[in-house]
Parts: sequence; structure tokens; C-alpha cells
Amino acid sequence: MILCCKHCGNCRESNHLAENCDYCGNEMVQLLSDEELSHIDPKELPQIIEAMRAGYRYGNPDYDEKLWDSRTKKEEIQRAENEKKELDYREKHHMVTTGFQFEGYEIVSYLGIVAGEVVLGTGFLSEFTSSFADFFGVQSGIFEEKLETARHAAMDKLIKKSAALGGNAVIGIDIDYNMFSNNVIGVIANGTSVVIRKI
Repeated sequence: MILCCKHCGNCRESNHLAENCDYCGNEMVQLLSDEELSHIDPKELPQIIEAMRAGYRYGNPDYDEKLWDSRTKKEEIQRAENEKKELDYREKHHMVTTGFQFEGYEIVSYLGIVAGEVVLGTGFLSEFTSSFADFFGVQSGIFEEKLETARHAAMDKLIKKSAALGGNAVIGIDIDYNMFSNNVIGVIANGTSVVIRKI
């Protein structure tokens, strides 16, 4: 069952009808029974709970506006922290491939095309061309390092965008290097954000 505090609006799942609120200490009442929960789609449950407990804000002598607002702010902060942790986890454990599948995994859903772009600005190519004679020496290494740094940055952006969509992998990755002017080069990483799971 779902219990709710009529003072602050705190809700939680419980097996016991009589419990005190762990936020404000007041007695909680039943909001939804186990029977009612059995007929509710779990995806719709958060919205249903929110709509039902909102009713306690009107015509309820136990309603405490300060408690309710402080509880709401605390939940919003906690929700934001949880979402950030989930996003960080998806970014850290993101899988990428230039192919279109992962061995031992199946694609559950396709979320759309994502791209990460990085531009190397003024001075990058002029520095390179001014010492072209030494291209196969020190300057060659510098050139490669800058391109590699840009490629990693483009991939990082690609992964962040995929994770923000709810993906945990990117397939069909393609990296392009484009000249925009004499002093600007762009590195673009493209792919399709997907959700995968182990078979």
C-alpha cells in the first residue's frame, strides 16, 4: 500500500497501515491500497500519487504549507541528484561502436541520431603550415595530438547527448574532419543513440 502524510504530503510504500511520517513525524494515512495498486500501471503510479496527494492541500485541517513546501524542495533536490547520478552512470558505462550491434546484447529501442562537434580555431592550421618543412618531425606529433584531443572531445559530447536521451550505447559511429576556412577545422562524431540489454 501507499501511505501519505496529510501534514507535509510525504508518501511511501509500506506493509503497515499505522506509521509515522519519516519527514515530519506525524501519522500517515492510506493513499492507495494493495488492491488499487494491482490495477495501476507502474509507469503511471508517480503521476497518480502526485495528483491524489495534491488533494490534501485543500480543505485539509492538517495541511502545513511550510512543511509541504520544504518537503517538496527536498524531494526536488533529491530527484535532481538522482537524475545526475543516473546520467553520470550512463555516460561512464556507455558502449560505442562503428558497427550496428554489440555481441551478446540486443537493441531494445532506437532513440535517434546524435552528434558531437568540436572546432579547432584560429592559429591551429597557421601554426601547422608555418612549419610544414618540419611536418614529419615535432610538428607532426603536435598536429596529431590536437586532432586526437578534438576527436575525444567530440566523442564525449556525442556520449553526453546519447545519455541525456536515455541511451546506454551508440551505434554506427562515424567521425568526419571538415575544413571550414583557412584557420578552422571541425571534428564531427555522428551515431545513433540506442538502449541495449544483455541477451
